[in-house]
Amino acid sequence: MSQRQEIEGRLALFDDLSGILGAMRGFALAELRRVSKREAAQQQVVEALAKALDDVAAGFSNQVSNKVATTKDIWLLFGSVRGFCGSFNEDVLRLWRGLPIERRALILLGERLHDMCEPCEQLVCIAGADGGLDATSAIDRILAAIAQLHGGDDGPFRLWGCFRDESAARSQQLWPLPVSLHTRPDSYPPLSYAPLPEVAAGVAEHYLFHSLLAMLLRSIRVENHMRLMQMETALGHLERGSEDMHRLRNRLRQEEIVEEIELMVGGRKKGSAA
Repeated sequence: MSQRQEIEGRLALFDDLSGILGAMRGFALAELRRVSKREAAQQQVVEALAKALDDVAAGFSNQVSNKVATTKDIWLLFGSVRGFCGSFNEDVLRLWRGLPIERRALILLGERLHDMCEPCEQLVCIAGADGGLDATSAIDRILAAIAQLHGGDDGPFRLWGCFRDESAARSQQLWPLPVSLHTRPDSYPPLSYAPLPEVAAGVAEHYLFHSLLAMLLRSIRVENHMRLMQMETALGHLERGSEDMHRLRNRLRQEEIVEEIELMVGGRKKGSAA
């Protein structure tokens, strides 16, 4: 095989790779736009529930107050299902490992994180969300994992979430609820058919569910944004490599043409001399 034929094969491979990466980029872009809209709507839900928590503040028990001593920490790490998203998973795991807080129980969300973390006594690995459409199902799995690690104990516990934000990985306490959500001494409790503590507990559960969902949607959005950037970078490398290959192919073709002309001219001279 001549060198030019080998380059032709490489150019065909570059075209195939560009097509695959282009499709992956299109998928990431579509998911990014879709989940961004849903995240914005979900954030409005969380804000509405925060106001509802203020209204039922008088009905909160010590079980949802972060003023009492907690007996257990549960850490929830938001990872990805698919790869090609840069250091998304590594950043989350690095943040968790660098925190000075004692780690007692761990939930890994996303298959990419499962093989990156060393086994521990209280570890639950659950499937992540492929996109925004199945994010709600992932929250159900998270809540089941929390119940499993909590062991049905009625004692207080803390739930922490580690996720990748736009700029870096972050950690946030999700349970008990922040004090600012239920400290309004000038508010009056609403009238309700059910006892106020029961209403407050229900609102708190809804707030936790939708806070987790908002955090997961943000994680999915950042993941797809990082994947989009990876695809853009890879496509740029392929484009530059393809341009170099085209220039090399054209140069080799020109050399072949020059050799053919020289052979033709040399053959004519020999024929004239004869």
